Formats: sequence, C-alpha cells, structure tokens
Amino acid sequence: MTTPLSAAVPPHLARLGGYLRARRNIVQPEDVGLERLPGRRVPGLRRDEVAALAGISAEYYLRLEQGRGARPSDQVLTAIARVFGLDAEARAYMHRLASGMPPASPIAPGAAGEQIARVLAQWTHTPAYMSDAHRDIVAANPLATVFGGGGLAAGNNQIASLFTDENKAAIVEWEDMARAAVATLRRDAHPASARLAQLVAQLSADPDFARMWARHDVSEREDARFHIAVDGVGVLEVEGQNFGVRSLPGYQLTVLSGAPGSVTETVFGRLAAALALGGTTRASQGAGPSL
Repeated sequence: MTTPLSAAVPPHLARLGGYLRARRNIVQPEDVGLERLPGRRVPGLRRDEVAALAGISAEYYLRLEQGRGARPSDQVLTAIARVFGLDAEARAYMHRLASGMPPASPIAPGAAGEQIARVLAQWTHTPAYMSDAHRDIVAANPLATVFGGGGLAAGNNQIASLFTDENKAAIVEWEDMARAAVATLRRDAHPASARLAQLVAQLSADPDFARMWARHDVSEREDARFHIAVDGVGVLEVEGQNFGVRSLPGYQLTVLSGAPGSVTETVFGRLAAALALGGTTRASQGAGPSL
C-alpha cells in the first residue's frame, strides 16, 4: 500500500512550503523587475519565476513548496528571501521554519514577571501590560484593565481582544493594527507551539483573522499612533509602544500614552483618579485598544 504524499511530508517543511506559497502570491512581477504580460492569471509570481530569480531549478522549488525533500540549504533560503524582499525578521522566521527545531518549554514569568507586575501597578497614569509570545497577557496595571474594558486584563489574550466586534468598530486604524498584531504573533510564537495552534483555531472563525493569518506576514510596524472612539468621550488619539523584555525572551511590554496636554492624557488622569477612589468613569465603559 502506497503512503499518501501528505503523510510523508514533515510538518516543519509543510509549514515552510505554506510560507513560500503565501509570500509568492503577494510579491508582484513589477516588484522584481518583471513585465506583467496580458492574460496573467496568478495573483503574484509564478513558481518558475521565483526559481529563475533565485538561481535554482523550477522542479526543486516546486518540491520546496510541497514540503518534499531535505531541508534547503542556507544559501537557497537566502536566495529565495532576496527574491521575496524579506527583511531580517522575516528571513529569521523562514530559517526557523526550515530548521524543524521543536518548541522549547514555555518560559514562566516567575520572579521577573512578579517584579514587572509590581512596577506596572505603580504606573498609575499610563495603561501598560505584559504579554508572552502568544500575546497572552500575564500582567496588567489597573488603568490598562479599565481602559481596555476588561480585554487587557491579565489572563486574556491581546489578539483575541483586538478581534472583537467592539474594537473593530472603535479603532479607526483597526486594519493596520490588527495586521501588525497578527504578524508579531507569527514572529514570536513557535510555529509548532500547541498554544499557537489552539489560538489560531479559535480565531480562524473570524474571516478577518483568517485572511490576515493566510498572508504569513512576520514584520509589521509595531509602535503606532491610533484613534479610538470611547463612549461618552469621543475619539481619543493614543500612542502605543511595544518593548521586548530582556529577561523574558518572547515577552512584550506594551505602554499606551497620550500626548502632553491632550484629551487622552486628561482621560487617563481622570481614570487614574477614579481608580484611586475605588470607582470608574464613563470612559472606562468604551471598547478598549489592543496593540
């Protein structure tokens, strides 16, 4: 009895093949100096075009997209990355796919996480939270919890919060922000992680997430200035910055702020004052942002 081809494909090479197909469909002929001839039907580049530009045979490139054969050499991966115009983060991700290294044991925040949580709690006028490689929130200060309408509280997932109907309607730049968040999830979470598979299965019921995940983006602009509609207040301009946590690889610290003298700064100040008194304000009832 012949073993089906799909059963013989190593999972990590199958993921590499999926990544190559996605990037090939995004890169256009004009991006690599090719003329777009009438009647062209493929959404991006053809396999033979990628192969020729990378200096490999079309048959070999086809096997790569099918996940067949041995791990491609670093030279081949570098050549393909050049064709697709991948930046350093995307190249590193492609090499990680090809390596087939199993995911390491999850890093527990431990004492470092507890220390960061204590620091965040002292940031009374700036919403801030820390998430792991899967963007599961492990620590958040009270202001982030309130401003996020509960979606940015510890125990929630940043990506899942972003893909709620409330945030889709409230955040003016939602499409760009969501694509950036999905890209960082793919970049930071191990491709073979069980938690990643669980999260993707859960979120793929949302057509917007499924569309963005299928692009296989890895690199997007993370820090952003965005606008969010808050009930009873109006549209606020919020600045968001993401920082890597050196003591916890894969973890990310997100800080939201308003420009000095802005309405956003005033709202954050009023929320902080209400929290200090043990209450909330109307501003806390709106949809919350998730970077």
